[in-house]
Amino acid sequence: MNDAERKKTIWYIVTFCVLVMAITFTAPLLGGSLSKPGPGVILWGITPMLVALLMRTVTHDWSDAGFNPAIRKNAWWYIFIILASAGMMLLLLLVGTMTSFSSVSGFSILPYLKMVLPGLAVFFVTATFEEIGWRGYMVPKLASLGINNYLAYVIVAIVWSTWHMPYIRELTWVSSVQEDVLSSIPRLYLMFFAYSILYNEVRLITGSVWSAVLFHSFVNAIQHPLAAEYLKIIPGQEYLVSFSGLFMIAFAGFLGIALNRWRIKKETSLSKSFTLKSSDLK
Repeated sequence: MNDAERKKTIWYIVTFCVLVMAITFTAPLLGGSLSKPGPGVILWGITPMLVALLMRTVTHDWSDAGFNPAIRKNAWWYIFIILASAGMMLLLLLVGTMTSFSSVSGFSILPYLKMVLPGLAVFFVTATFEEIGWRGYMVPKLASLGINNYLAYVIVAIVWSTWHMPYIRELTWVSSVQEDVLSSIPRLYLMFFAYSILYNEVRLITGSVWSAVLFHSFVNAIQHPLAAEYLKIIPGQEYLVSFSGLFMIAFAGFLGIALNRWRIKKETSLSKSFTLKSSDLK
């Protein structure tokens, strides 16, 4: 990428972020809430996708959108994503049980699945609205600049987290009844940083935005019904063993870092192999 292309890409990223934030904080003026959706909530919910599609339409730039799911190529990764979503949940429940900070009460698989499956459809739609912006636009643009991976994670996490702020008091999964909403905001940013590592990496590995959509929707669909109906947490320990707690943040972050190291190692290996083959041709 030459200097002119680099400056243009930076300008595109800045413009995307400014537009997203402008709509995010003005949309609530149109009315509605998460419990009683109105025009403002709907506009807020589709903002990341709306701005990404607008940017790509205006700039005639669709090459890195990642709209092809490439199912045959990425089939094992999609299976991994489903298993990882469930695995992180089970690991958190195990830690909660071992520490006696949480327990699962009254769990029954059929009623649980009756909540998960319809929820998955809803979360897939809402995750699509988000991920076409975050992982469909921001991630490939930042990757093309060649900046430090963790700086890219931070940038995406800040925009993604801040996008939630207009309705932060209605997002009941962010904090518990014992915890002040404002005090939970630093943990919210940390959580989105961890998930940015994870979702960004599967997006870059698969080359498809649908891997991030799938991960995002499965994590929400599996965790939310369990937290709402079955998970019992000792008061005061929510910051550790809730689904937005420090243990889950650590699980998501470590898995994302492992994927990052795997991807970098593979890319380095392919680069060396290509260099050797080029030398042989000479």
